[in-house]
Amino acid sequence: MFSVDRQSFQSLSALALFTFAFLGSEFFFDSQIGLLISAEGVVGAQAMILGASVVGFLAYAPISKLAGGRRALRAVEAVGAIAALVTITVVESALAMQIAGCIAFFLLGSLGAGTHWSMARAFEGSPSLAKGAGAAYAAGILLQFLSNQFVPAGMANAAVLCVSVAALAVFAAAGERDGESAGQESDGTTGEHTGGTAATKSSRQITRQEQSIRASLAALTKKARPEQADAGSSRQAAPGGAKTAIRAVWLFSLVVLLACMFSTLDNVVTLANAQGSISVETWPRLFLAASGLAAGVLFDIRERRYMGFIMFAVTVLSTISILAVEAGASPVIGLIVFYLSSGFFVTFFTTTFLQLAPRMRTPQLWAGMGRAANNLCAFTVSGVSMMLTQLGIAAVMIASLILFVLVSVAFVGAGLFRLPSTVGEREAIRAGLAAAAAPTLEEVQAEFISRSGLTPREEEVLRAVTADERPLKQVADDLGISLRMVQRHLTSIYSKTDTQTRAGLTRAFFGK
Repeated sequence: MFSVDRQSFQSLSALALFTFAFLGSEFFFDSQIGLLISAEGVVGAQAMILGASVVGFLAYAPISKLAGGRRALRAVEAVGAIAALVTITVVESALAMQIAGCIAFFLLGSLGAGTHWSMARAFEGSPSLAKGAGAAYAAGILLQFLSNQFVPAGMANAAVLCVSVAALAVFAAAGERDGESAGQESDGTTGEHTGGTAATKSSRQITRQEQSIRASLAALTKKARPEQADAGSSRQAAPGGAKTAIRAVWLFSLVVLLACMFSTLDNVVTLANAQGSISVETWPRLFLAASGLAAGVLFDIRERRYMGFIMFAVTVLSTISILAVEAGASPVIGLIVFYLSSGFFVTFFTTTFLQLAPRMRTPQLWAGMGRAANNLCAFTVSGVSMMLTQLGIAAVMIASLILFVLVSVAFVGAGLFRLPSTVGEREAIRAGLAAAAAPTLEEVQAEFISRSGLTPREEEVLRAVTADERPLKQVADDLGISLRMVQRHLTSIYSKTDTQTRAGLTRAFFGK
């Protein structure tokens, strides 16, 4: 499916553990606080902890900078999150449980941001980025399914979550260490290579043709869309400019709007689960895992060339599923469609921002921005979506139609309806540019003469003796000079051009 080295394995494991710990802790919190407050109150309480996780995602970059990037920060976050989860288990006050939940999810958000950044570095430039994101998500969902099936609720469930948070911190710290080591090795290698190249170029002048080719390729790279350069880009890519930032804003808006579509049905599911009418922790979760894997495979087709189109089709299906559930269709069918679409959605926003982050000026902030945007929407619109579900089908239909129009605009603004080029197509363009900028024979010969430092008379002799195979006596007669003079000039030319024979001089002069 795709090759995995140590750094990639550690980042995949960390992302899978984050998915399990985050979603498992969310469900655990809902279950615990549901014992103290009403089912409707659970939705609001869940929104609060998701909002805290958004703050954690956003705080990761500045906190890491202040801490000097020390990996011990991961351990502190893990200990704090574990303490908060234990508190949720033992307290009997709804307020205390809400505060502990916000602390736990703030710390989980920060851990998640670091995990996503490690994943972005490990898979930068990889054609299997979506597969990795989908596989990590599926693994996390399967872990959650197994935990819900075989681990008793209460303290045992909390213990499993605490162990997963500790393991998450270990893998995240290891991923950061390997990422830093890889960066240092790369910097060292690049420095040596640059130094060697500089020394070589100091002994010769860069020709006008070389500069033209470089300028053309630089223009092509600058013109290329960010995702076009992803699979073939250098691991030392420079941060993007204004266009990249604008696209990032469009993508953030798109994820928020898509999350709004899912938030309404998610709140319906949360409410029904709190009331005991359905159990979302059992078999429907398997559809999430399956759809995450399927999304990774489909998105990575031809270097994620069709990812935008596939996600838009899933958006249409998701809109239909929301309307179907609200219209009274079978809840089982509605849940299946919803969970299948959700797996595509999570893989989409994870892949999109992992791919975009290395080209942003603050990559640590943007790597997990997809999850942050999703949680932000759940935090801000939970009350509105709950109100819509209570108002009835007409309100849901109107809201869904408006959201669908806005989502379509965001898809266009983010450039997801334009087919990006593949590596092969980009190489063909580069080859064409290089061929168009290739020096002519006259330019090659002029550069040869200039580099060799030939005098005007030596240039005249050079052109005469390389034009054909005439005897030197005839060359001398044609030039109006003596044979001895031609031989003297030819000896000097051999010395200056580092050649020894007339045939070798001809090949060098014609660039063969």
